[in-house]
Order: sequence, then structure tokens, then C-alpha cells
Amino acid sequence: MAGLRLEHIQKKYPNGFEAVKDLSIDIKDGEFVSLVGPSGCGKSTTLRMIAGLEDISGGKLLIGDKLANNVASKDRGIAMVFQSYALFPHMSVAANIGFGLKINKVDKKIRNDKIEWALDLLDLNGLGDRKPSELSGGQRQRVALGRALVLDPEVLLLDEPLSNLDAKLRVKMRTELKRIHKQLKSTIIYVTHDQAEAMTLSDRIAIMKNGDLMQIGSPTEIYTRPANRFVAGFIGSPPMNFLEGELAHENGNNVFINKDVKYVLPASMKSYIETNISQKEVVLGMRPEDLAISLTPATNGIEGVSIITETLGSDDFVAVEVGKKLFSVRTEPGSNFPTDKKVYLTPAEDKLHLFNNDNATDDAKVRFA
Repeated sequence: MAGLRLEHIQKKYPNGFEAVKDLSIDIKDGEFVSLVGPSGCGKSTTLRMIAGLEDISGGKLLIGDKLANNVASKDRGIAMVFQSYALFPHMSVAANIGFGLKINKVDKKIRNDKIEWALDLLDLNGLGDRKPSELSGGQRQRVALGRALVLDPEVLLLDEPLSNLDAKLRVKMRTELKRIHKQLKSTIIYVTHDQAEAMTLSDRIAIMKNGDLMQIGSPTEIYTRPANRFVAGFIGSPPMNFLEGELAHENGNNVFINKDVKYVLPASMKSYIETNISQKEVVLGMRPEDLAISLTPATNGIEGVSIITETLGSDDFVAVEVGKKLFSVRTEPGSNFPTDKKVYLTPAEDKLHLFNNDNATDDAKVRFA
């Protein structure tokens, strides 16, 4: 098995566009790392550079301890599953899965055993003799995944491999991928738009924006201590609630103020504010589950109006209008919280987040776990 190290990796196209600007990540042997971010952030380009399908404009790629910038794709010990299926239309499912093994001249019995293992694992039993054209989109994607898995690669690159699966099978495959990772002990780099996949599968998550690395850390680290507003808003469903305002000082306290809200920040945030907040304009962040809601006025609460309650079975979410901002507040299922009422929100003081309200300054801060 092998780890990877990306040292100041860059990808710049002839027209001057920088898809990846200065990316440094150290991925340990056997680690499962997800690259997430909005479309166009550079995550798939990074994966393709690791695979050798895109030239590296600058920086170093090391696989194990060997420089791999100019090593041919076939010699990197890497298997990749694309978002597109890239199957051979004239071959059967079994032949597609075993194609790499046949090229590598693996013994026929071993090859057949691996194909059967993959068919069973990916819920493709009985489909080995079919052609790709006879399969659904989700089945084709599973064939592509099986073709990579049977190679026992040292590094497995997955570019949104579950994107064409239905919701039920996607949940099943998340569990199977985690089990496969533990079984094979391969280093896996996984690109996805789906934060649920990243949170459930990953040892660490790297969040990218416009070719830059925003933060890398464990799922818990990313969720509970986001490095900036972008990360805080990207991870979490429903997303974090935000209020823009100013930081003031009154009677020895740090106070968040805007035209609708005045909230005294807890004394426990003093050290964080002194270290991380560099300007008067700030953003206060609160996750839906970290807000208590009541019809009774609260000391140091945030006033709003309840709009509607969304029932999701395991949880209810109350939409609350705070000034012109719409907040989401998680409540107990079946709470039937009344709507069109004045309500008071009380944040959990140890779960508050405060960010500089300046993207250029804010996004430049990267916290490593």
C-alpha cells in the first residue's frame, strides 16, 4: 500500500485559468480522504492529476516516497472510477470487471473468483453475461467500480462513483465502500458533491473552493470547528444559520449587534475572538440543532417569528424569520410548534461560531487537523 503527498500542486491551463492554485495535502497510507466542494472548485482536476490524466503545472506529487509527476498512469499503482462509466459495450459485465486482470495475465481461476466476488459485493449476481446496454445507469456504475476493486490497487481514486445510484442503494454502497476500505486497506481518494457521503466514509475531508484548500480535517473537526464561513455553510444539512453584524464591546463584554439583533457573546469566546477575529464586521453562526426555541422571552435571546414547521420523521425543523434572515431550528419530532408566533431563540453558548465578514481574509485561513 502507499500514501500520497501533494506539495504545492498547481494546474494552470494555456488560457491562464488556474483550476488548482497551491494545494498541499499529506495522505497517509490506508487513509480514506474525500475532496468536496462546489462545481468548478478543482477537486476532479486534482484527482486527474494524481491519476496522470492531467499534467501537473507546478509542485510535486509523491506516491509513497517516489516522485510521480512524470510517471505514466499505468505505472502508478492506481485504479480510478470515473463519474462516466467508460465500459466496453461489446463485452459482458464479467468481462468488463475482469478486463484489467486479463491484461495483467492473472490466472483464470483467480480472475473468475475475483469477478464473482465483485458481482456479489455490488449486487450484480446473475448479470455477469449481460452487456452494458442491458443494464441500468446505476448497474453500469457498479460494474465500473468492480473493475477497479478487483485490481487490489494501492491507491483507489473515486470520482463521484455513486452519483447514478438510487437513494437506497447509495446508502448500502456507502456501507460497502467503508467495509471494502477496511478489508483492502487501500489508500482511497474520493471526490463527491454529497456531504453525507464525505462525512460517513472519510477519515478526513478536504474542502476546496476556487482551486484553494479551505480546510482539511476529520468529519467531526470540520463540522464542529469550521475554519471559515464557507466551510461552515457548506457542511451541514440544513446548513448553519448566519447573521451579519458588528462586534462591539459593552461593560467588558463582547457583543454582536445588527439592526435586528443584540446578543452578548459568552466570556468563553474571548480568547477565540482575540486570536481569530481581526475586524469589526463579523458573521455569527449557529447550527439548527444548537438553538432552543421558546414562546417565552429569554434573557439574551434572539427574537423572531415562526413561519412553518417541516416534519422529516426523525426531526422537525421550524423556519424562523429573524429580521430578513430565515433560520432553521431543529426540534423534537411531533412537537407541532405553532406558526406565525413571536418566538425566542437561545443558542448553545459552547456551540457558537464567529467569523470575519471578509471573504478574502476569512477564506485565507486554513486549519489543519
